[in-house]
Amino acid sequence: MIAKRADAPYVSRRSDTWLKLKCIRRQEFVVCGYTLRTDSPTRIGSLMLGVHAKNGQLVSVGGVGTGWNDREARDIRRQLAALDTDHAPFTGGEAKPGRRRPGGTRHWVKPRLVAEVRFAAWTPDGQIRHASFVAMRDDKPASEIVREEARHVTAAATKKSSKKASSTVGGVAVSHGERVIDAASGRTKLDLVRYYESVADDMLPHLKGRPCALVRGPQGVGGEIFFQKHAEKVHIAGVKQLDPALWPGHPSMLEVGTREALLNAAQFNVIEFHTSNATSTHFDRPNRMIFDLDPGEGTPWAHVQEGALLMRTLLTELGLASWLKTSGGKGLHVVVPLRMHYDNDTVKAFSRAIVQHVAHVIPSKFVAKSGPSNRVGKLFADYLRNGVGATTVAAYSARARPGMGVSMPVRWDDLAGLKSGAHWTISTAREHLSFQSEDPWADYWTTRQPLGEAMKRLGFKK
Repeated sequence: MIAKRADAPYVSRRSDTWLKLKCIRRQEFVVCGYTLRTDSPTRIGSLMLGVHAKNGQLVSVGGVGTGWNDREARDIRRQLAALDTDHAPFTGGEAKPGRRRPGGTRHWVKPRLVAEVRFAAWTPDGQIRHASFVAMRDDKPASEIVREEARHVTAAATKKSSKKASSTVGGVAVSHGERVIDAASGRTKLDLVRYYESVADDMLPHLKGRPCALVRGPQGVGGEIFFQKHAEKVHIAGVKQLDPALWPGHPSMLEVGTREALLNAAQFNVIEFHTSNATSTHFDRPNRMIFDLDPGEGTPWAHVQEGALLMRTLLTELGLASWLKTSGGKGLHVVVPLRMHYDNDTVKAFSRAIVQHVAHVIPSKFVAKSGPSNRVGKLFADYLRNGVGATTVAAYSARARPGMGVSMPVRWDDLAGLKSGAHWTISTAREHLSFQSEDPWADYWTTRQPLGEAMKRLGFKK
């Protein structure tokens, strides 16, 4: 669907006054089978799904192979193991192959569990396209799951709902929504809440299951900023308080794992969301390593782009795949998914060794010491993001800076076209995502890499 500002003229390019709005579908499906990840028999790789036809028969609608984290993949595997059966539960036998279902041996289960999934569309032969897992549901019996159809909305209902939209977003009442929170762009608090509501499905997988720090700006960009890691200051509806035993000696950390929590936090003047490299169940064992490429004064943007490519090349030589996102500020983030094998101190020490190596080999471009005076005209590949308790701005988070840039996951092939670390803002990010047919980080969710061999190649000793 295309939406345009009423007084906006046509232009033959992308514009924030003409928006392509992708209509994402979302419903529950019966879980009928699964495959396992090729590198881990304890985690699912995909789910085979079905719905009940009008005649009551259970029919295949395809599968889903992304959207869960490691913990969820293990939990779902355990739930399904108790329901294993030798025969496909579909009426008429096997499921259709499906063009995008991940490979692997199929394991059939008794059709008792229900999964909520979002997807792009239905194919003519009744299969779902571009599916992404949302959650398991225990509030609906599998016997009631059917293909959901769109309902006709009357003009009166549309008019009634539009009146509510001015002050309510995603079921959250927004107070003082008209207040301008960024003088540089003129964006309001309501604009920010609406932005987070629009990207919630993309953002929540990056937030769920991780301790989260909140950056609150009651006076908006340019005003006083509060950085909240723990629950002792304010309580926000939906924001979960984690077990204080995860980080002994510290108050309970926070987790923003639901749409309700995300929107209520934005309503509570939270502008930025920062997450830990470790999960909320294994806080002592990070499952990612991050390099924050932070340019010093006078460093040209082309230098930042080149630095990202050089960092990727070194990581590749060490046998590590990496993913890229904009920071929403001045720089770029290079993210390396890991197996949860080493503790925070070891991962931090290894990341420091990588930065020291690249600074030694290319001293004209990189420095290994923080501080403005050390990086004039150069890049500091910030390894400090990998320390225990450290956080990095989450993917799709806005930044509390003039213009309100957004941290956006991108493909490496898109690097050359980026204009800055704030290439997208809360005003333009939604339009960009509406043209995106696939998650540029799709493989990130199923990649978990060991560090032992990489340590040997670099000559790092624990």
